[in-house]
Amino acid sequence: MKILKIILILAALIAVSSCKGTWLMYDTSQVDHIYFQEPNQTHTRSFALIVDDTIHVSTTVYLMGLPSDVDRTFDIAYVDAQEGATLSAGSVTYPVVSARPEVDFSVGNLVIPAGEVSSKLDITLYRQAVMLDSCYVRVGLQLIGNDYFAPLATDSARTSAIISPYFYVYVNDGDPVCPSWWRSSTSKPLGWHYNLGNYYPEKYRRMLDYFHQTEETCPTFYETCVDMYGMNLDDPNEAYGAAATLMNTFWRKTYSSAWAKYVFIPLYNYYKDYYKDHPEDPHAEIMGTVNINAQTGWGDPMDGTYGFFN
Repeated sequence: MKILKIILILAALIAVSSCKGTWLMYDTSQVDHIYFQEPNQTHTRSFALIVDDTIHVSTTVYLMGLPSDVDRTFDIAYVDAQEGATLSAGSVTYPVVSARPEVDFSVGNLVIPAGEVSSKLDITLYRQAVMLDSCYVRVGLQLIGNDYFAPLATDSARTSAIISPYFYVYVNDGDPVCPSWWRSSTSKPLGWHYNLGNYYPEKYRRMLDYFHQTEETCPTFYETCVDMYGMNLDDPNEAYGAAATLMNTFWRKTYSSAWAKYVFIPLYNYYKDYYKDHPEDPHAEIMGTVNINAQTGWGDPMDGTYGFFN
């Protein structure tokens, strides 16, 4: 019995010594890391459908480390777009130019508050004439190191969100921007979805017109959508977490009947008749037959194969 007690005591001492050694290996003087975490890194905004001269955008700066008992500032750098950069929206490719700080945009306070492990970064976009010149103006932000923080390196291995020290938002005027959810999957380019067919500005405006009519015909549905996605369904509310970026899931599951009745069926039927009467229209699409691999066709909302209810 004495031998057993001695063995247990020695084992406990070894465990304590091991834990103590591990604790001493942690460098308490190292700076904490900060990063953006985005499900989709292509953020687009447009003045095309609004009368205001400003658009407010926000993202979250996250902390990897422990909260502090004092406010801590973080620093950013502005990243210019590369010469010759472009952005594709549907079948159209637009040139991209660099946004000018305090002219095309401004940023809010750069602070991680005391006791917090994240902070909102507010960005204000300003309407400018250059945005009408068939181009996108890109705001590029990069988290950089200071005495408090170091930026976390990009990690795109996660399937739900990309960790990165970079945040980009593209803004234009004139024709409305193709929203980020108008695609068949996150691995596919913007501009086609079998629920909606090909993107082009006139169709998007008409879809929004049907949607805005639901403020009268189905107000609860309308208020929920605006709260989650904004007036033009292109400004997801981060308060809803991942659900705010899963527009396709929202219209196919949560409010599928309302979307079908008030938006998708009227939109589909309008264009089905229009394309039949105007086969020469350059936007004419294959209606009711879908090829997902080729990304062609527009699924009938009432079809159980590739349509809305499947």
